[in-house]
Amino acid sequence: MIYLEVLSLAVALFILLRFVSSYFPVLTGSRKIRKIFLKIFPMVEMLAWLAYVFWAIDHLQLGIAAYRLLTGSLIVVIVILLGWYFLRDFISGIILKSENSFEPGQLIHTAEVSGTIRKLGYRTMEIVTGEGVNVKIPFSLLSGQNIVKPADTGNWVEQLIRLQITSDDKPEQIQRLLKNRILEMPWIVSGEHIKIKITRDESGKYIAEIAIRSMNSEMAMKTEETLRVFANEVFG
Repeated sequence: MIYLEVLSLAVALFILLRFVSSYFPVLTGSRKIRKIFLKIFPMVEMLAWLAYVFWAIDHLQLGIAAYRLLTGSLIVVIVILLGWYFLRDFISGIILKSENSFEPGQLIHTAEVSGTIRKLGYRTMEIVTGEGVNVKIPFSLLSGQNIVKPADTGNWVEQLIRLQITSDDKPEQIQRLLKNRILEMPWIVSGEHIKIKITRDESGKYIAEIAIRSMNSEMAMKTEETLRVFANEVFG
């Protein structure tokens, strides 16, 4: 009877966790809450099963020796898994960054993704693709792959783009929208190289002066054209 009780609780816990995992993201209307849930639920699920294991050991009265053995084994397994999960990306990142001299704004091509490096972390690299999508790639995933990058970034073209904008938005909002659009372009050097100054002319219209660096002269022309189209579509 006691074994049936332990088995029944395991089945009930499995069904409950699957139900929450499948339907909670659908039922909630908040995207922010969904993102938080998707991040923390795997940890909650693991803790729930660990709690069940300890409860089952105690309920089955397997004895102090078996309890200590299983507890020690679980702790060792958890430490090994966590160490493997975190250290593999950290160590791979150190090796890859030392071999390739990665830097923000650099254009790279890999088997997984192609685009411009936006940010370098300890465990992941954030890349902006040509479609403007931000992709975070663990360094361990790039380890062993062929990484193609420009041999020389000294050919970046500096340009100053001047846009006239008619809008009721605040200058900070206009600046934010322009910068977000610029960062979506994979051929732009991100970081401190992007400078946007918003002023007003005599007629009351905004003047946006944008200083950026593009990969080459062809991309510089494309950048200006893209920003002018964006300004006309968003600000009118």
